[in-house]
Parts: sequence; structure tokens; C-alpha cells
Amino acid sequence: MDLQRGMRDKLENHIDVNSAFNVKMKVDGSDKYSFFCFGVDSDNRITDENYVIFHNRRLSHNSEIMYSSSENSADFRISLSELPESINKLVFAFVVEGGSLIRNIVSHVFSIYQNDSSALDFQLSGTDFKMEKAVVTAEIYKKDVWRISAVAMGFNDGFNDLIKSYGKDSINLSPPQPVTEKTAETTPPPQKINLQKGQKISLVKCGNNIKGEISINLNWKQQTGFTAKPVDLDLGCLYELKDGSKGTIQALGNRFGSLNQPPYIMLDGDDRTGASSDGETLRINAEMVSEIKRILVYAFIYDGSADWQGTDGVVTVKCAGSPEVVVKMDEYGSNLTLCAVALLENVSDNFTVKKVVEFYKNQVYADNAFNWGLKWKAGKKD
Repeated sequence: MDLQRGMRDKLENHIDVNSAFNVKMKVDGSDKYSFFCFGVDSDNRITDENYVIFHNRRLSHNSEIMYSSSENSADFRISLSELPESINKLVFAFVVEGGSLIRNIVSHVFSIYQNDSSALDFQLSGTDFKMEKAVVTAEIYKKDVWRISAVAMGFNDGFNDLIKSYGKDSINLSPPQPVTEKTAETTPPPQKINLQKGQKISLVKCGNNIKGEISINLNWKQQTGFTAKPVDLDLGCLYELKDGSKGTIQALGNRFGSLNQPPYIMLDGDDRTGASSDGETLRINAEMVSEIKRILVYAFIYDGSADWQGTDGVVTVKCAGSPEVVVKMDEYGSNLTLCAVALLENVSDNFTVKKVVEFYKNQVYADNAFNWGLKWKAGKKD
């Protein structure tokens, strides 16, 4: 749908507001531009600079907003359901650098898309402005439900004029202070994203000289007591490569995979008791993610009763340059022994991770549910 200046609508008419979505802002012009997303309270004021997101602050306080950019464009990944109650509005704006004017741009496009599908577009041109140096393009605000407003309001005095309209005289735009020996003790730990069921985020952009590994770690706790039987909770995955080859990685059947040759996925060992503090880890060769089509990560109970609440299983995905992604196996009551935890996919050259947490009798049933098409036979551990 194309928005026009001044239009308002319920956001739920166009996207699933309970799932993550993207806002893309792009300017066609000869100058340099800075893009912003402000979190604003119910009094229309910026009260927490952790929710002023731009090129020097790419993550909000709990990673509900994530920023990425390329030349004269910005992409904001938004999870409305994760925002604190204090944030009532998200303001999307851009500022022209170097003292030039907005009227000199060729065009500006604001788009909302979800699951790689465009939902809303709002387009402006330089002829829409006169002496402005900053523009609020659109606002997403909560009024009983989340709504979208096509604002297109300009500010002659640029950034300072813009933030004053939201109750701030100044904002610190400096990059975060680098970690040094003197500051290391007070530096907060890396930010984490706790995925909600169905939520999907991008880990890396394929083909960008990615180095190192992507790790997928399973950890759980054992029940205690004389009558508690130890649970052997195993980590595994189904994989499909771009060349069509498919298979599974798991301790059962000694299918531990390989990191430096297909499938570029390897399982590190088999923790049979849950006593290891490191749990079990799948490692993915990050340099080869462009060759991978999809990976279904699962945990299965090889031995012991199907007490998912008692195991308190957590899968953590780590990738250099991205916040940790935490997937909690937090749906209880199933007596089935396999949990499909997360789905990693190469979508338009973005390697993404999505929380699944669905339960199946065994690998065969999970295979059928996700249309993998492998042939299975009974197996056991050595």
C-alpha cells in the first residue's frame, strides 16, 4: 500500500505487529544523510537515549530496535512487542549533513516490510520542502493499538530543531566509549535478544567477507534427587545446502559433520549428563553460509522422561558482530521427545534465525513437518 502525506492507519491492517518487521529509509541525493529512530514516551518526549538509534548506536537497550545501513539508506529491525511500556512512539527521521537542504534531494522512500514482503511505502521528493534540513518521515505510535502516521514534517534548523520538538535540548551522538583496561570492569556484557515464538532476525549478510564461526549452543539442567533419572538431552540439526544435498548432524549414528567441507556444520561432542558447563554446540563455518539453504536445529531426549520444564533447555546462537540470540524452550507439557527449536535460513542472502519450539515424536516426524525428505532408520549411540 502507498501512503500519502497525513495518512494514518492501524499497523495491524498491514503486518503482524506481534512479529518483528523492518523499516527501510532511503534517500536519492548527492549529499550525506543520517537516519534516526527515536523512542518517545506518552508525553511525546525523548526520555531515554538508549532508544535514540542511529549509526553510532545500533541497538536499543534490549535490542528491540536494531540498525544497519548502506550508502544513503538505513534499515531498522523492530520488535514492538519487546518494547518497554515507557516507549509509546517510534519516530523515524533523517538529517542532511553539511548544511545542505532537503529540497535538493531527488527522492526519499520509507518502507515497511515483513518476511521479505513489502507492506507499506511512503515516497517524498525535494519539491515537498523548502528550507528544511531535517525531516520526520513517519511515526509508529500506540493509541489502543499500534498505528502508522505519514508525517513528512520538516525542520529548518536541522537536528537540534528536530529533537527540541520531542523535549530534548541535546543528545549525545558520539560513538560508545571503547573498552579499555580501565573501563572493562564496568562495561556491560554483550546485548542479547530473547526471541519470541515466530520471531525472526538476521544474523549476517552472506558474501560480506564473513570470518570465523556461528555457534549454536544447547544447555540444560538436570533434575536433582534420589529418584530423578538423568536426562540425556542431545543437540542436532537437519541441513539443506544450496546444491540440494541434505542430511542430519547428531551424536546418534555418529553423524558429527564437518566444518571445512560440506555440510560446513559440525557437532562438538556429546554431553550425556548435562553436567558439562559448556553443554553441546553446533558450529557453522561462517565463511560458507552462502552455500547453506536452511538448518533446522532440534533437541531430543535420547534417554530419560520427556520433562521439558525440568530440563529448562536454552539454545544460544552467537555470531561475531551480532548480539547473542537466545531461544528458550519455554513451552511445557509435551510428552514428545523432540523439540524443533530454531530454523536458520539463507533468505535473499541474509542468514536468519527464527524461533520455532514445536514438539514431535522423533526426527522422522520433524522431517515430515518441515518437508526435508530424508530416509531414516533406527540407530543408537556407541
